[in-house]
Amino acid sequence: MQLKDTRILIVEDEIVVASEIKLRLEAMGYGVLGIVNNGREAIELAERHEPDIILMDITLKGKMTGLEATREIAKSYGIPIIFITAHTDKTTLDSAREASSHGIFTKPFSDAELQAAIQQALISKIMSTYIEGDEEQLN
Repeated sequence: MQLKDTRILIVEDEIVVASEIKLRLEAMGYGVLGIVNNGREAIELAERHEPDIILMDITLKGKMTGLEATREIAKSYGIPIIFITAHTDKTTLDSAREASSHGIFTKPFSDAELQAAIQQALISKIMSTYIEGDEEQLN
């Protein structure tokens, strides 16, 4: 899979932050599927477009948090989700770790950190797909 073929969905309630992340991702060579600011739209886009990775803020517009959206997406679609948050309290970070094992970044974060997390999530996704494919062939 080439970088430009990697489709990333950004779920962030602050448009300025989301736009900056989009520019950074595109400068790294990734494709950005879109930007949404709430959990409902994130779930709908995950279902409709199946992004390769989702960057998810914990605090979103609307009633649903990023943690709740992540749980629903993970249960239904298995898309790797990387959290981005300004919240550094232990309770929030522990909740984020429970919801997704693909990384948590506190704002601000470096391009190198982001790129490493994306690459690790892609490797994990590819390995999961490969292992599931092997299991199906065994049955």
